[in-house]
Amino acid sequence: MKLRVCFALQLSFLAAIASAPSRAAGIPAFARKYETSCLTCHSVYPRLTPFGEAFRRNGYRFPGVDSDYVKQGTLVMGQEANKKTFPKSVWPSWIPASVPLAIGVNGQALYYPDKGASVPRANNDAQFVLDDLVAEGHLWAGAALDDTVTLWGELTLSSSGADVEHAQVLLNDLVGPKHLVNLVVGRGFPTLTSFGPHSSYLGDARVTTVPVTAIYGLSTDPFTLVDDYNGLEVTGVVAGQADYSAGVSTGKNTFGTRFNSENWYAHAGYKLGGLRLDGEGAQGPKDAMKPWAEDAVTVDAFVYHSREYFPTPGATDTATGDSSFTVGGAVRAQLASLELDLGGYDQKHDRGTAGLASVHTDVEWAELSYVLYPWMVPAVRVERIGLRPSDGADVADLHVMPGIAFLLRANVKAILVANIETTDGFPGDATGGLLPWSGGNADWGGFVVAPRDTSTATSRMSEFESIALFIAWAM
Repeated sequence: MKLRVCFALQLSFLAAIASAPSRAAGIPAFARKYETSCLTCHSVYPRLTPFGEAFRRNGYRFPGVDSDYVKQGTLVMGQEANKKTFPKSVWPSWIPASVPLAIGVNGQALYYPDKGASVPRANNDAQFVLDDLVAEGHLWAGAALDDTVTLWGELTLSSSGADVEHAQVLLNDLVGPKHLVNLVVGRGFPTLTSFGPHSSYLGDARVTTVPVTAIYGLSTDPFTLVDDYNGLEVTGVVAGQADYSAGVSTGKNTFGTRFNSENWYAHAGYKLGGLRLDGEGAQGPKDAMKPWAEDAVTVDAFVYHSREYFPTPGATDTATGDSSFTVGGAVRAQLASLELDLGGYDQKHDRGTAGLASVHTDVEWAELSYVLYPWMVPAVRVERIGLRPSDGADVADLHVMPGIAFLLRANVKAILVANIETTDGFPGDATGGLLPWSGGNADWGGFVVAPRDTSTATSRMSEFESIALFIAWAM
């Protein structure tokens, strides 16, 4: 049986930028808490400055004693004297005097310059699309209960319904020196590098993700490296220069009620130069007018083991499990306002193809950016994805994405980005048309590549896919 690889048309493109404005590591509720600008922690949000990254690593707390910087009023939940009578009394805490909520909206407008490209061919030659100009609404919550406990949550609303993307309790400074051991409990993203998961000017995710089991038609809710999972994670910063994370999560399961908690991951990073990873110490930005700028190099390595379950192909009452193992790393080098971000990983699935055969996935990404002004950042992002199935031909997908990120105001942003795609080795369908994927996962798109020329089993094709304008605001 000839293998027909279903590959997302904008697999890496949409995974990186389709929901670019939708999530943020810091939220306006934190700005109100400290009575400071969002630009204290962000450049073009959700991208974080070195101080913003330290704030995130510290469990959404300022360096030093967090409560010393709080300007917003609080309601005391217990007296300080209760600490002396603990455990016969409840340990004291506080809550914000006002509700610690923030709201936001994001969407996108798309233009397809080439009417003969894959997406217009599948959509009645439509070249200008405003269907998702208002795509998602978000409700964020973030609050500290004392100097060591933080609550963090995010509810996303879209045409497909409501989704709790984050709901976490962050327990900080559990044992040892400050910032050494922290525990995160709840639903959220796994920590795979020293930087926030959305640390990109042109995209939502720093790490390019690939939904392998969906590509081959096995799962409608596939496992990817960066997604919302229920789990436990231990994190920490060692001596200001090294950081680590290790966690377990429930992973993915699209078959019945089978319990799955076989996912685990670990990460280690090291930073040379610049602000300490925990933000402590006297050193601040080289130029107070450029809080994003520093001279530093950060190196990361990570591993991830996953297992997901899905219906056995051709059957509806039995399950098949696919295990994957990922080894990867990243390097971020920054010289003042110029930054180069590189990374990649190799991922092996033991039953990842339509024939339940093994498949290797190799992924690489690079992003070069320069903060021209605090409100304007030109950048170019390149992503490459390769699939090497044991029961079929190798395939590859390359995206080159030049763009500019703008802050129209501190909490209103726009990203203008083009997508030029080259594919190699993708078998076409019988008509050479588009092969739809019915999973409907908005994070990576619902289309697959099929070359126009189907005279051979494999062919190389390049297309100017689209010009996209992403917009978002938060308050």
